[in-house]
Amino acid sequence: MMERRSIFTAIVLLSIIAPVTPAQAASKITIVNFDAVNEGFNDPAPRPPVGGNAGTTLGDQRLIAFQAAADKWGATIDSPVEIFIGAAFDPLTCTATSATLGQARTEAIFANFDDQKVGLAPGPVGLNLWHHSALADERAGADLDPLDVDLVAQFNSRLNGDPTCLGGTGWYLGLDGKAGSDIDLFTVLLHEFAHGLGFSQFASVNSGIRLLGLDDVYNVHIFDNTTHKFWSQMTDAERKASALNTRNVIFSGSTVNAAVPTVLAVGTPLLALLSPGTIAGNYQVGAAAFGPQLAAPGVSGAIVVATDPADAAGPSATDGCSAIVNAAAIAGRIALIDRGTCGFIVKVKNAQNAGAIAVLIGDNVAGTPPAGLGGADPTITIPSVRISLADANAIKAQLAAASVVTGTLGVNLAVRAGADATGGALLYTPNPVAPGSTISHWDTIAFPNQLMEPNINADLTHSVQPPQDMTLPALYDIGWFADKDLDGLADDRDACPTSNRAATVVVGGINTGVVNTMFTNGCTINDTVARIFAGAKNHGGFVSGVAHLLDSLVAQGTITDAEKDRIQSAAAHTK
Repeated sequence: MMERRSIFTAIVLLSIIAPVTPAQAASKITIVNFDAVNEGFNDPAPRPPVGGNAGTTLGDQRLIAFQAAADKWGATIDSPVEIFIGAAFDPLTCTATSATLGQARTEAIFANFDDQKVGLAPGPVGLNLWHHSALADERAGADLDPLDVDLVAQFNSRLNGDPTCLGGTGWYLGLDGKAGSDIDLFTVLLHEFAHGLGFSQFASVNSGIRLLGLDDVYNVHIFDNTTHKFWSQMTDAERKASALNTRNVIFSGSTVNAAVPTVLAVGTPLLALLSPGTIAGNYQVGAAAFGPQLAAPGVSGAIVVATDPADAAGPSATDGCSAIVNAAAIAGRIALIDRGTCGFIVKVKNAQNAGAIAVLIGDNVAGTPPAGLGGADPTITIPSVRISLADANAIKAQLAAASVVTGTLGVNLAVRAGADATGGALLYTPNPVAPGSTISHWDTIAFPNQLMEPNINADLTHSVQPPQDMTLPALYDIGWFADKDLDGLADDRDACPTSNRAATVVVGGINTGVVNTMFTNGCTINDTVARIFAGAKNHGGFVSGVAHLLDSLVAQGTITDAEKDRIQSAAAHTK
């Protein structure tokens, strides 16, 4: 008996042909409402329609947004099996400065399953590999767990004007991407649904231990540039160390590799310290969402710590929360400011007002890689980045020793933003580890910003595929495939990628009532008859060609003599 989250083994069956079921347009993804009366999707609070969302209550608008995001994925991936997402809105963790927006995951995982519709689907991506539920169904051509949903999604109902939650920031429930200062629910849904469809892995990032000792369809593509090993080749201890190997771990899938040059911009951001020699070298940075983008050859100059009053705006004399007092030392130089208390745009604007040509924000907590700088202020005209606490302390130590520290803030044109030197797409491997985020996201240095980064950026489009985004290529690499006619065969291995999958054989408008059987090459009887018609020089040639086909089908036991006669008669009446 098959169980969820356990290895499922079935007998391998082979067949020349399989029965046809009518195809649907793309994948059907259905939202299953898990909320109780008067909450979540059932909240009766009246709301005016917004941004293409025609709902008139809060609950209706939430459900419409969920289904719209599901439909977006349904139009993008192909599966002959309906996908069900159990969803609810609940009051999740939220403070004035941080919140759990939502989460989605696969409800079940499967390994070593086999084609349930013999000869129709390609089966598992590989032996002894965990598959997410919806992916396993697609590969099997049947619902492996029909009594349960495929994904479970839970989103924060407190993002609804609650002043104690992100200062009253709410969900934007429109479908047009015009969220303004609110959080675009549609974008977050696309992100979370992608996790549940397969953009995630199952080994522990804290211990490196694999679930029941098996790899999964995602982590077999994880490659460490330091050890030169895939995760599937590593010991538990090596996987644990790799999860912390900041900006040295990539997703090595052929479809993603091909997408990198079309999606990611040339030039990875960096801080190049030029002097003194004891700290010279390239340092990781987190780019800002505001101000000018980093460019080559970059901004060069001496680095100076900016000082300001320790007052109500900011308790530290180096937090940049008030007007800079050492403006003479800052003017024409790169300002170093500590993170904390006030927003990034306040710090950078104060440094800009003091004449700084660029700003480094030193983190106030240990860890790598340095995250980006959020915020928006069109009046900021100088570049800025975040650097790690360790790197900021190293610079300060040299300045305290009366050394002149110089550097260039720019980009390395030899490397794309979000890729390594070989062109591999970087995965998010922060130190310390971030369970739920580590490995199962792109690195934050990617530009343009990607849907599957650990943070939802305001400049994201609703696209999930090149040239804007690499989510769909990653899903293809783990086992999803393009399948226009939903026959379970990938288009690139399907002899009839847009086959006629009508339930019965129809010749010249005559419905013969014979089952329109599909062959293992992806073509149906209807397809084969149509090809004979297209290649025949005349009516006699067509009838003769159909006769040869029908004789072979009778010999194989696919059709009976009586069914042969009905099809042959229809062919004879074709003009």
